[in-house]
Amino acid sequence: MSLILKLIRLGLVLGALGAAGLAILALFGFAVPELDLLNHAQFLLLPATIIGLLIVVLLLRGTLRGVAMVVTLVGIAASANVMLPEVVGSMQKRPVAPAGGTVRMMTHNLFGMNYEMEKVTAAIFAEDPDIIVLQEYFGEQATDLHPLLLAKYPFFVRCKGGKRANLGLYARMPFVQVDDGACPNDAYGTTRTAHILATFQTEDGKPFSVITTHMDWPIPVARQREQLSALSEVVDKIDGPVILAGDFNSTPWSYGLRDFVVRNGLVRETMNLLTFPMSWFYFGAWRDTLPFLPLDHVMTRGGIVVHEVHAGRATASDHLPVVLTFSVQ
Repeated sequence: MSLILKLIRLGLVLGALGAAGLAILALFGFAVPELDLLNHAQFLLLPATIIGLLIVVLLLRGTLRGVAMVVTLVGIAASANVMLPEVVGSMQKRPVAPAGGTVRMMTHNLFGMNYEMEKVTAAIFAEDPDIIVLQEYFGEQATDLHPLLLAKYPFFVRCKGGKRANLGLYARMPFVQVDDGACPNDAYGTTRTAHILATFQTEDGKPFSVITTHMDWPIPVARQREQLSALSEVVDKIDGPVILAGDFNSTPWSYGLRDFVVRNGLVRETMNLLTFPMSWFYFGAWRDTLPFLPLDHVMTRGGIVVHEVHAGRATASDHLPVVLTFSVQ
């Protein structure tokens, strides 16, 4: 029994040091892109390092405990350095909305295996947005959802292409789609990602742009970084106020996404907003779960003032919608 207890104790200590080591390695993701993948797991690393500190305090003695405490404390600091700004940022008060001239917008990944468009419609009508941008908007979804939206949202555009290139934009007010060749119209095509770029005007004539897209997962590392670089070239050419919204398949804790935001002079409005996953496939079926990753983001630049942001209600998708109210300076 004594040997078993010693092995358990050793395993706990090694696990504590391992979690701290991963948190420390994540710091170097700016230099080694593969290490940046660890930052996507910060929601696990921070509690794991805190628990690890308790383990080494309780189970170790003498010099070994001191060394292990230093390692775990450094791990906690490394992880907290990434996580805490998100929490603090989400607590900041936003500017009060003016009496008129605000616009409400929703972004939502419908999930390619979600065929319950009545739930999607109910969530949209409950929020009553002026502009809707959709990702994973495949033909099966459009067949049912499009006629349900058309009466309220007569202005629309769709992209039809490869896996991440199926997008939609619906609006109450007219807009002009910027034809930059990035919105395919071939459902059997191989274009993997796409974007919709449209220009609007508020009721009092203030112009602004809306762009929506859907990035790939961060593995392999080079693929998503190339997609973010390509998107940067598009955003760089947009003049005036702009809102960028969509499923980035990237947490805000990663250097990749943080660098994209800084490089383009954007403000990420969705601080600490958990939207994924609402369901997970295990034991042979899709099962409901609680979201623990912030993958759906809204970013602004150039005079867009966001007054409120929140996650919308569940729609049978594995993502929650994101809803924001904004005005244009």
